[in-house]
Amino acid sequence: MNERFEGIVLFKRPHREHDGLVKIFTQEFGTKMFFVRGLYRGHHRLTSACLPMTHHAYIGDIQDDGLSFLKESQSIQLFQRLQADILLQAYGIYVLQLLDASLEDNQANPKLYQLLLQVLEALNQGLAPQVIVAYLEIHLLPVFGIHIQWASCAACQVSDRPLRFSLKRQSVLCDRHASLDIHCLPVSSRAVHLARRLSQVDLKQIQNINLSDQTLKDLRVLMDAIYQEYVGIRLKSKSYLDQITQLDWSST
Repeated sequence: MNERFEGIVLFKRPHREHDGLVKIFTQEFGTKMFFVRGLYRGHHRLTSACLPMTHHAYIGDIQDDGLSFLKESQSIQLFQRLQADILLQAYGIYVLQLLDASLEDNQANPKLYQLLLQVLEALNQGLAPQVIVAYLEIHLLPVFGIHIQWASCAACQVSDRPLRFSLKRQSVLCDRHASLDIHCLPVSSRAVHLARRLSQVDLKQIQNINLSDQTLKDLRVLMDAIYQEYVGIRLKSKSYLDQITQLDWSST
């Protein structure tokens, strides 16, 4: 039975000689794998509808188990800036892979679907990609079962003093109580306050932010440490992003 649905393409890969498998995060059915016959032959009518980091309306045959099938499509957003800029593209691919890793297939999740759309839109608009990606990482932590106490110091509940981050306590500590964990991460209080702020606001509230390179680097150190300690996933797209951002830092 044909269904109407919308979705964001996560990735595609060849299947057999000319066919393709396309994974789409659908709003209605969650993540599904679609079989597209002849996708890798020239001038296939669904080529643009199967391009990663694009958003479309579809008609297709949805199967509860196994492969589903695409029939028709209509483009909604192509995120052309993401497609054209190699650095933004690296951020976008990491975003897609991280979100895919957080989801169970075939389970609708409208909240995360809207979050992914907002993240891609923000990246496409040229907002600071380091901040936008950290926002996603912070808001995916509960999906991975990780609950960080960002709101205030775990010892005294103040939030208006310089803050450190304790992996041991899975929380922030103010400067008066940082001695409770001598292994607090060596990142600036500005970066910790930024992460705390990102945990509390809607993505739509984030506009152009004027941050120093050091604060952005510290934010990345913070998020990498949290994901390595608590989540433990290794994505090829993250390794590639690290390499290309290192080159970008070196050129500035």
